[in-house]
Amino acid sequence: MMLDAFHQAIISALNHHFPQSAISFTTTRDITLTCRAEIDANTFIFVYFSALTGKTSYALIYSGQRIAGFDNYRFWHHHPVEAPNQHIPCVEPTPEEALTVLAKASAKLNPKV
Repeated sequence: MMLDAFHQAIISALNHHFPQSAISFTTTRDITLTCRAEIDANTFIFVYFSALTGKTSYALIYSGQRIAGFDNYRFWHHHPVEAPNQHIPCVEPTPEEALTVLAKASAKLNPKV
């Protein structure tokens, strides 16, 4: 996926699942994109994407700890909210699919989100 297309997909998914979040993006050399979406004072979504290598990660961070996520370090896998240190193999999620799962995990932490 190209950087611009990934950027637009992330914006769309964040606006759908976290419409009240404060979103910031950083792009480096038109190759990598990082995104931080502040959900509340203790919770945020972090997304990393490299158009050059294809490395991608999505994480729900709560009080400085990854609570759930997806990434493709070595192989695509999921870190479930019930056991965030586990690596459960999965197919590559779209940004919408990944953020749907993270929104559900976030709702377990804070039902108001």
